Amino acid sequence: MLSWLPELSPVVRHPFPAIPRLNIKPSAVLRRTAITLQTLMHQAGSCSADALALAGVMDVIHGINKPTDVLRRRAEAEAYDFIAVYTEEAAASGTAPDVLAGLRLVGDVLAATDIARKQERETGQLCSYARVEEIVGTMYAQNHN
Repeated sequence: MLSWLPELSPVVRHPFPAIPRLNIKPSAVLRRTAITLQTLMHQAGSCSADALALAGVMDVIHGINKPTDVLRRRAEAEAYDFIAVYTEEAAASGTAPDVLAGLRLVGDVLAATDIARKQERETGQLCSYARVEEIVGTMYAQNHN
């Protein structure tokens, strides 16, 4: 189903610290993000503007491992802007707390992607799923200690 994400190894030799707020491991961050987006797209309906915008966000998530270019950076910025507004609207309309947590996670992944892209430009360390997950884990650890 999510063939673009690396599979979790059944044997964990060096476990990652859990993300405190969501109580999930960083390796599961992108999986949870994808599941949240798929669920929201399904609920929005196939022809709605929200479903199309959410599909664009999903495309950005799928492209984290791809090389940086101007169009990709623009798509990432637009995805972040859309999710920020969508999350605010969902909170105002009384959306369930678990859905809001999922939306906030999507926003955090997009913010982490931006950080990784900037680091890629400055240090040459390539943006990857693992790097984004590491940044998200660090963001949660700093915000919850």
